[in-house]
Amino acid sequence: KFIMWNCVETSSFKNGEVYFAGTKYKSDNFTPYLYKTTDYGNTWQLITNGITSNHFTRCIRADKKRKGLLYAGTEYGMYISYDDGNNWKKFQLNLPIVPITDLTIKDNDLIIATQGRSFWVLDDLSVVQQKQENVMDKNLHVFAVNDAYRMEGTQNLTIKNAGFNPPNGTIINYWLKDVNDSAKVSITLFDKQNKLIKTFTTDAKDEKDKITFAKGMNQFVWDMQYAPAEKLDGLILWNGNVGGPKAAPGRYMARLKVDKDSTDIFFNIKSDPNYSMTDADYNDQVQFLLQVRDKFSEIQKSIKNIRAVRTQLSDFTGKMDTTNTKEIKTLADSINKKLTGIEEALYQTKAKSGQDVLNFPIRLNDKISGLYNYVNSGYTPVAKQAKEAYSDLAAQADVQLNKLKNLMDNELKQLNKLINDKQLPIIGLKAE
Repeated sequence: KFIMWNCVETSSFKNGEVYFAGTKYKSDNFTPYLYKTTDYGNTWQLITNGITSNHFTRCIRADKKRKGLLYAGTEYGMYISYDDGNNWKKFQLNLPIVPITDLTIKDNDLIIATQGRSFWVLDDLSVVQQKQENVMDKNLHVFAVNDAYRMEGTQNLTIKNAGFNPPNGTIINYWLKDVNDSAKVSITLFDKQNKLIKTFTTDAKDEKDKITFAKGMNQFVWDMQYAPAEKLDGLILWNGNVGGPKAAPGRYMARLKVDKDSTDIFFNIKSDPNYSMTDADYNDQVQFLLQVRDKFSEIQKSIKNIRAVRTQLSDFTGKMDTTNTKEIKTLADSINKKLTGIEEALYQTKAKSGQDVLNFPIRLNDKISGLYNYVNSGYTPVAKQAKEAYSDLAAQADVQLNKLKNLMDNELKQLNKLINDKQLPIIGLKAE
């Protein structure tokens, strides 16, 4: 009649409430034995309804956040109860049929020790804890979002015969009751001042900003990154394009929209405990990086505009009859020459391959990109030298950007006026 008591678990919600898990398998008795007391052991209740009769029990744990939610490990896998052990259901998911020798909860993850299949971890118990019968009746339900650490890390889902890291970022779990392929789903992130950070949609132009969804449970992972800088295809940049900085620790908001349904939910980003950066340091770093990103974007957009205007000038002057339009041709050539000078100051136009910048010095956009990468490379306050370097580079860039603005506002308008006065056809056949 002896029972070997493997596990004793106290309740986090009520004094005197304790759970016991025992076995008698060494006596060829494979009956599960789970007991509960709510009065310091004066009375006991057997709580094994729903557990297969020969799945002898090895451990039991009580959830730390939801009262009555219990997890049990048996010789043949996992069980779960939502009613304080009165009823159990199998809780296997992708866990192999294996003896569960112990359980613990750490940072709201369920950690499972097995006999023969190493350790397993169920990341983030929040969905399990928030499970309610009425959730599936809602068109849109967003589960509470757990705090996430602002850390580096990647996830390789293709790895075999080994565990993989949880997603790096803020994880948003949501339920969609009735959706079809034409549904419009969007997730918009807002910062600590309720300013827009980024929007992800089902029809985004950039694949990285697209949302895929399905009927039922869905999961979205925000990598905590702001939107990257303007990207211009074909540019050779030694320091690469400028990305978006990772959000500073603090309280943020996400707005989920599915057609006409909308839900706002708040969540926290926590600082990396391995570093001593203060909240003020993080905020200063992110704001500086956003300032650098925006200046880089301004330069890139200007280069894009320069090229667009140059192409139009070339097409237009190539088609017009120059007999009576010498004034227009002269002004167009002058504008084109000035555009080229501005572009060459902003970008190394001689670079045609990745190694060309070793021969031809990088220009302002590449220098600003390098500064961004430097400041974004560590968990340290922004150095005084970095701010001084940015002030110098931004001032040089502004000189060229102001030249471009004046050119567009004055000489280009003057050219357009001459074209209109002459009533020149942009497209047509030259008279023979």
